[in-house]
Parts: sequence; structure tokens; C-alpha cells
Amino acid sequence: MTQLIAAICDGGKTVVTASDRMVGTGDMTLTFEHEQPKAQAISERAVLLSAGTMHEPDLIGDARQKAKGKERIREIADTLKDLYQDLRMKHIEDEVIRPLAGIHSFAEYHEKQRTLHDSVVMELNQRITRYDLDLSLLLAGVDEQGHIIEIGNPGMWRSSDDVGYCTLGMGSRHAENVFAWYRYSTNVSLQDAVYIIFEAKKKAEMAGGVGQITDILIIDEKGCKIAKPNVIAGLEEAYSERENRQKRGVLDRNITELDIQTDPFKGS
Repeated sequence: MTQLIAAICDGGKTVVTASDRMVGTGDMTLTFEHEQPKAQAISERAVLLSAGTMHEPDLIGDARQKAKGKERIREIADTLKDLYQDLRMKHIEDEVIRPLAGIHSFAEYHEKQRTLHDSVVMELNQRITRYDLDLSLLLAGVDEQGHIIEIGNPGMWRSSDDVGYCTLGMGSRHAENVFAWYRYSTNVSLQDAVYIIFEAKKKAEMAGGVGQITDILIIDEKGCKIAKPNVIAGLEEAYSERENRQKRGVLDRNITELDIQTDPFKGS
């Protein structure tokens, strides 16, 4: 019930993120636009965004505390990975091991595993392996260069630095098509990147469950900044104009003024 997008631009020196504000209950019976942006500052030059049905505000606070003094984005990613794994293990203990075996921790499970029936052990191990925390984290930041890192189940991180962009959420397929259309690269200017990311977010709304409010953050060596409302309004206007041109069937001059030359065709 969300859409997160991040992209590296300006020759690798800047990272731009876009996100909606849609939140909802685990069963999606209630959804609404939140008052605050989904992005959370983790350090002076790094932000964290989350997607999924799992809401863990303590994870953000713990990450911010443990990231103090760490300037390299990949070190922060390692910290988030460890916190993610600890969180997943705690949920497995509460939701899998305790209900099925009456055991309260992994340590106790390993100690008593030999006393359990083989079928119970097999069932537990399968559920532990398949357990999905349903939480994805998107870390965006700048040290010597821009970085985009996804942290997800079962507690691993994956860099999108080489690709130059990353999309997480219900509308990712639509958003990725926009980046492919523009043949996106990290050499794109900041202005072009901001528009492309905004268009990707708008296209993602087609999937449903993605909020219409858009927050755009820009991260560079000077820190993290959020785009002002008038910038979002300008992007909305530019996007609407481009969409309306396509709907009206208006073509560019190099198409409408194309000199179509022909040769006689005689067939086979």
C-alpha cells in the first residue's frame, strides 16, 4: 500500500527520492493519506523509506541511533540488515515457534529440537524458511557518491547503484517502464531526474493503492532537502500538459512536418 522511488543523478553526486503518503491496516480495510512524508532521516545525508504491511517505528529509531558516526552508506545498510534480521527473528518466535511448539526462543528451539516429533520439526523449519516479514526498506544517501540500497526479507541488502534507480511498491511495474522509456542513467541532470521520478510516481498510481500526494527529497553532499509545494505543483502541471498532448494526438513538429518520400512499388 505504497510507492517508493529513488534515483541517482547529476553524475552520481545526487540522489532523488519520491514517495506517496498512503498507509493502511494490514488487511487493507482502512486506507488514508498520512500527514507526514514517509521518508525518515537516518543521518545528515541519508534517508530511509519503508513499504509493506508491517509498520515498525522502533526500527527507524534504532537505525538512527546506531547510524550515528557512520558516514558510509553501506555501513548504514549493514546496520539496517542486522536490525531487520533481529526483527524477523522476533516475529518468528512470536508467530511461529511459540504457537506451534510452546517454545519461546530460537535458542530454546535448538536446545529442545531433538525432543520434538520429526513432523513438528519439519513443519517449523518450513514455516521459518518461508516466513515473510512483508517489510521492504529503501535507503538512499550520499557519501563519496550516491547510493540506493534495498533491504528486504529475509534480511539482506541489495544495491541499485549500477542500475541507477529503484522502485518499491504496488506500482513498481508502471514506474520502471518510465525509467526504461527515458533510458535513464546516473548522468541525467537533477532537473530531468526530478521530472522523470515524478512521472514514474504518477504512472505508479495506475496500480491502485498508491496515494496521490507526492513528496520529493533531494540528497547531496550538503544534506537532505524536501521539494517545496510549488515545485510539486509545477511538476504536476508539466506532467498534465504532456499527458494531454498525447491524449489529443498532438505530435511533435519533426513528425507533422516529415517529408515522406516514396519509390514505385511493383511487388514480386
